[in-house]
Amino acid sequence: MKYISMIDACYHGLTKSEKKIADYIKKEGKKIIYQPIKTFTQNVGVGDATVIRFCKKVGFEGYQDLKLQIAADDLSEESPSIDTYIDRVARNFGKVISSTIDLLDKDALENAITEIENSNKILIFGVGASGLAAQETEIGFLRVGKSAKAVTDSHFQAMEASLTTNKDVIIVLSLSGRTRDVFESMMIAKKNGSKIVVITDFKLSPIAKNADIVLNTSMEETIVDGGSLSAKVSQLLVVDIITTGFALRNKDKSVKLNQITAKSILDKTIE
Repeated sequence: MKYISMIDACYHGLTKSEKKIADYIKKEGKKIIYQPIKTFTQNVGVGDATVIRFCKKVGFEGYQDLKLQIAADDLSEESPSIDTYIDRVARNFGKVISSTIDLLDKDALENAITEIENSNKILIFGVGASGLAAQETEIGFLRVGKSAKAVTDSHFQAMEASLTTNKDVIIVLSLSGRTRDVFESMMIAKKNGSKIVVITDFKLSPIAKNADIVLNTSMEETIVDGGSLSAKVSQLLVVDIITTGFALRNKDKSVKLNQITAKSILDKTIE
C-alpha cells in the first residue's frame, strides 16, 4: 500500500513522537479513515502540530490528505466486480440501519418530538449531502401535517436564524458535527433561545456539544464515500422515526392534514 511505503521510506528520519504516529497508523490501517484529528491525537498521545508535521515530512499535505490516501488504497484492494459493489452497498445499508437504531436514545427522541409539537416554527439546517437530507426532512414533516422549512444555503441559514425566538426549533443535520457554516448559524438561533435538535454521527463534536437534544446516527463514512446514499439513509431513518412518532401522538390531526395534502396533488397525476 502506498501510504505504508511512504511512511517506511521516511521512518528512520522521524522523531520519537513521529514514530509513535507511524506505528499507530501501520497498526490501525483503514480505521484511521474514520477518526477526526482530535480522536487520532488522543489515541496516539501527541499534539495536532506533531501530526501535521509528520504528515508533511512523510509526503502528505496534511491529515486529511493522509486519510484520503488510506481510503484510496483500501478501495483499490477490492475486486472490481459487480457482485463486490452490490455486496458492499447492501452491507453498508444493513449496518447503518441496525447500528443507528441501536444508538437511538429514546428519551432524547421523545423530547425532540415534544419540542417539535410545541414549536411555532421549525427550521432544518444542512449543507451539501446533508442539505439534500434537510429537504427530504421538510417533505417528511409536510406529510404528517407539520410545516417545516429546509435551509441549505449558509447565508440564508444565518438570516433565518437571526429571526428565531424561544418558541422555535432548529433541526441540524451534520454527519461530522463540524460543519462551520451550520455551526455558526445554529449558535445564532441558540442565542435567541431556540431549541436545537442535532442529528449527527459524533456526539462529542462541536455542533453536538451545543445542542439541546442529540440524536445519534451511525455511519462510518470515508472521505471517498462522502455524500453516499447510505450516509443520508442514517439521517433520514432518524427523521422518519421522529415524523412517525409525531404523527402517532397527533393521530387525528395528522391523518386529516395528510388527506388534505394528498388531495392537493391528486390533479397532478396523469390518468
